[in-house]
Amino acid sequence: MNHFLLPMSVRTHAVCTGVRTKLRRTWDERNDETGLDEAVTKMIWLAVGIGVAVAATTFFITVFDNAQANVPDPVAPTP
Repeated sequence: MNHFLLPMSVRTHAVCTGVRTKLRRTWDERNDETGLDEAVTKMIWLAVGIGVAVAATTFFITVFDNAQANVPDPVAPTP
């Protein structure tokens, strides 16, 4: 390696190591569920999922109805 690429590779390695360490720490903290009741947590996530599904369904129905309203009625050609 030359003198230009060495500092760049060292910084890249340091950043990647820092990101990997932070991700590992975050993952470990997320997996530590001491003191949490799993049933309540699952019910909250279920409620959030149902809310997102209802919002998405409403959005898609609205978009479909708007598109359907913008399509002109077919007219038979005049003879």
